[in-house]
Amino acid sequence: MNWWQALLAALVGVLGVFIALHHPLAPVLLTFVFAAWSLAVFLRPAIWPFVLPALLPVAGFAPWTGWVGVEEFDVLVLGAATGAHARLAIGAAGEGQAFRLTRICLGLMALSWLLALLRGLLGAGSFRLEWFQAYEDPLNCLRVAKSFLFVLLLLSPLRQLLQSAPVLLAGRLAAGVATGLGLVSLSIVCERTGYPGLFDFSTPYRATALFWEMHVGGAGLDAFLVLAIPFAACMVLRAPTALRWLLGALLAVVAGYACLTTFSRGVYLGVAVALTALAWRLSIARRLPQASVPTGQATPDAPLAAPEPWRLWGGRGLLLVLVLEGVVVLGFGDFMSRRLAASENDLGGRLQHWREGLSLLHGPSDLLLGMGLGRFPADYSQSVPGREMPGRLRIVGKGDTRHLLISGSRDDTRRGTFELLQRAPTGGGVYAVAMDIRAPRAVGLSIGVCRRHLLRDAACVRTGFMVPDARGEWRHVAASFTTPHGVGGASQRFGLGFLVLRLEGPGDLVEIDNLSLRDAAGNELLRNGNFSGGLAHWFFGVRHYYLPWHIDNLFLEALIDQGAIGLLLLLVLMATAFANLLRGPGREHVLAPYLLAALAGVATVGTFSSVLDMPRSAFLFFLLLCCALFLDGRVGTDPSHVRPLPREHPNGCSA
Repeated sequence: MNWWQALLAALVGVLGVFIALHHPLAPVLLTFVFAAWSLAVFLRPAIWPFVLPALLPVAGFAPWTGWVGVEEFDVLVLGAATGAHARLAIGAAGEGQAFRLTRICLGLMALSWLLALLRGLLGAGSFRLEWFQAYEDPLNCLRVAKSFLFVLLLLSPLRQLLQSAPVLLAGRLAAGVATGLGLVSLSIVCERTGYPGLFDFSTPYRATALFWEMHVGGAGLDAFLVLAIPFAACMVLRAPTALRWLLGALLAVVAGYACLTTFSRGVYLGVAVALTALAWRLSIARRLPQASVPTGQATPDAPLAAPEPWRLWGGRGLLLVLVLEGVVVLGFGDFMSRRLAASENDLGGRLQHWREGLSLLHGPSDLLLGMGLGRFPADYSQSVPGREMPGRLRIVGKGDTRHLLISGSRDDTRRGTFELLQRAPTGGGVYAVAMDIRAPRAVGLSIGVCRRHLLRDAACVRTGFMVPDARGEWRHVAASFTTPHGVGGASQRFGLGFLVLRLEGPGDLVEIDNLSLRDAAGNELLRNGNFSGGLAHWFFGVRHYYLPWHIDNLFLEALIDQGAIGLLLLLVLMATAFANLLRGPGREHVLAPYLLAALAGVATVGTFSSVLDMPRSAFLFFLLLCCALFLDGRVGTDPSHVRPLPREHPNGCSA
């Protein structure tokens, strides 16, 4: 038995159970899921490369739990690591001595990452971690750090699969990413059906899918789409049958709609770069996939036979549909044209934002080692004049005396809107709201029930309070309002609802306790309204102003968080991955063109957006990066380690 693998599996398993048992909604159920999932990976170690990318876009319930720094996807990753390392402990195969330089670079990157994590915790002034800490607190350091650390946990199982079952791994990974893309695309279709409408391309609406971390802006959805789009192409180009091709084509059409309706210039440019890189790498005009190549030997550069007629005509039809889709989205609405017209002004603002971010680095130590992981929001908002966060939440008191303190921006310009949120039903009818309030000076407060996916309202009914200076005394206020049945139109079928509370001024601070929302039958609709459970079940959102949370550049965020050393190591790893996919042994692998396209696309998006502070998208980025680093074209010589599926196909894009 490999004892260090067994010890690692035990430690990771304990951590996974600990997180699951503290889940705000279903601790027992999540603990059972963790145990069952760990056992499943132990018995079938090749399933996690499919399941993790497939469930990555949906395994997050922050608006219901209130968790920001921890999420359900963490439990899935820890379960996969537990089962995989337990399997390796009883039957580990040799890892070989190849890719020594790559392993050294990854080791140095891990040291840099851990040092940046330590500097971040020291910068936060405390090592005390709590479940509901947000972006200025110590937990945010771990939130940013966990994506790379999780991939490191899975690196040894990943390398074992790359060596012992490379074809099976290729199929599982590609199918998993494509499945995740399908779930994201369908969620965007439902989201846009709810608001603003499936065919409304003029309303200024930006989809977020199920990437709840975008409640403070960011490019979580953008990065995921660009990483996943090449695998939709893989499903089409390497489909072994007409039925598989049809499924891949449907995925491409829905994913095309999802990309187009993000109205993100970064997504448009990133997808264009990714597909261009893919077309160049595959040389589509001369090399098309064939199913007659022996298992494990289907290389992207091998001379391939002419395609079947159905594939040729189907490809032309699919290309026509995608072009028409782009014409409809961009030609029958003016939202994207307005965004393109504002590009020059936006670039100027982006350059200023980058200069402000770089101004946080003081002295040689900051320049070499960075400010620490997860410290950008706090340091930027506190150090750059006029860039204060629009609001903050803090629990005051202990035990039964706990209550919520909401502080707004002291900046008179009041950039953005900061809102306290909790999921609430929006079926219509009379709502009664009540709360205890205390404010050091007069403050306006609005509260309502809104049909909303995350950031934009489809329909909203509000009422307002003006809270006078209470001179330290609590006041009880109550009001009622009526939401018409059927409000929101089509959004009622797909939309979700929030209780929304926000400061309206002129004061910038209010304390709230015993917040209650009841329907006409007197049923309480809120959970943890007295805040005895801290911020459990409570969420917050920011609208129109996201600068304090993101530097909006992948490479600058590496520089600010980890310094020049961390940035250099990241660049070396990416350059090594590209070299392996283009000129190294990895070029012989069937996944090489698609990994190359994905990494080229995310590097393009990262030129104008942050990626590493979006944990789920960053996890996929690092997972694909590590696959590209250790990819080679050899056939597995130890099939006993992973039992292959009965119908293993060499196309590399289906499980």
